[in-house]
Amino acid sequence: MVCTITRQARSKSNLLRYRRDSLVEGAGFDTKEAAEFVKAGTGEQARLDFGNSKIIVKPITIPLPEKPDLKSVTPTVKKKVEWNNKTNELTIITPLTKEETVELTKTVSQLESVQQIEKGAEVSRQSIEYFQTPAELGKEFKVPLLALSVQGELQLFDDPEVLEYPWNLTTVDAKVLHDDISILNSAYASNDFGTLDIDETKGKVKVTFLPKLQRDLGLVYKPENWDEVKLATWFCKNILEESLTHEAKRNFVLAWLNDLLSKDDFDLARTNTQKYIIRQLIEKRINILRKEAVNDAYQNFLFGNDELHQITVSNEQEYQFNFHPNVYAPSRDDNGEYGYYAFNKHYYGRIGAFDSGEEFACACWLDQQAVKGNIEFWVRNLVRKEGCSFYLQKGNGRFYPDFICKLPNGKILVVEYKGADKWEAAKDDRQIGELWANLSEGQCKFIMIKDKRFDLIESLLS
Repeated sequence: MVCTITRQARSKSNLLRYRRDSLVEGAGFDTKEAAEFVKAGTGEQARLDFGNSKIIVKPITIPLPEKPDLKSVTPTVKKKVEWNNKTNELTIITPLTKEETVELTKTVSQLESVQQIEKGAEVSRQSIEYFQTPAELGKEFKVPLLALSVQGELQLFDDPEVLEYPWNLTTVDAKVLHDDISILNSAYASNDFGTLDIDETKGKVKVTFLPKLQRDLGLVYKPENWDEVKLATWFCKNILEESLTHEAKRNFVLAWLNDLLSKDDFDLARTNTQKYIIRQLIEKRINILRKEAVNDAYQNFLFGNDELHQITVSNEQEYQFNFHPNVYAPSRDDNGEYGYYAFNKHYYGRIGAFDSGEEFACACWLDQQAVKGNIEFWVRNLVRKEGCSFYLQKGNGRFYPDFICKLPNGKILVVEYKGADKWEAAKDDRQIGELWANLSEGQCKFIMIKDKRFDLIESLLS
């Protein structure tokens, strides 16, 4: 029998836990601090202090020569024992403290009965085992990742940059965006204004407009022997992008610069003054265009006819993600923000915080299915946690599904829950998840659900 200690119970164990919970929920302590503040006062109490752990209790059955008078005991003791009239046996369901044992012995009159109860109560206190998670039991949890075959050589697909993609800047894309002008104007206008004055108390000159003065001097200054070409050359030398040829970069920068100088209020002097900001804007634009090229290549690679590359899902160990039994480090643990639930089949003892109440409800549903035997165990997947997170590589980032489940037949089920407002934006996540499942030859399954349609998962549990 698996038990979870409840707050309402009057046992010493539950009182200790209740006080810890009160510190966490009412006074803002974290769970570790609360555990330090509230400790058992005696060895007897310490043995029955299970903290927040789940325990396995083995019922102890003892034969008695007489029937105990259970009507005379307190409700707390009565809930812990059962009497069988047919077999004349007393079953201790929950461990009895020494005080409760004394109370129970007063319900019988024969010395043999007293001794049997005392012996059985002591055995009940020794029969407690801590519930162990699948990770603590050392159960293996490995999930195939996407692998990339390049001319017959297999490698982990964890970066779309490994794809060969056509990439070159064109002057058509060398346009100054509206946001670029806004950034430059904001920086230009943010220079402080002030005055030149004499401090009456100290008789010293006060200069409070130096930033504006520097700006104005820069605008008056005409760079000697500088023109658009030489300024573009300076940008090229200070913009690092190894994937481009120098000629392509120079042509792009020169076209971008000419477009800027054609705008109102922009001339060579101002451009020279703001060249460091301009360099950042050009770098940003180049980076955006490069990512677009990578994403286009990624889409063609996955869903087009790329003959040079092949995507696969391999069961080889080096292309699998291993949920290590001792490595699970959520940024925030679940603290009951969306409700309290004693998860029985989560792979780890800890569980990462949920993003919404619907996601929490999905986790509860999965755990209930696991208790029924439809899922062996599952894990709340973490996001961007090196060594802790399963992911599927996309062209513009990585997809970290919410839940990874291991089924009793050894197959893997990945479940992603999405709010209705995020459904359309998650199209690329669905695509890569479905592709991953299709390439696994039946070993992996994927589903994305919304609106609490947990029933849609049921068909995938077999």
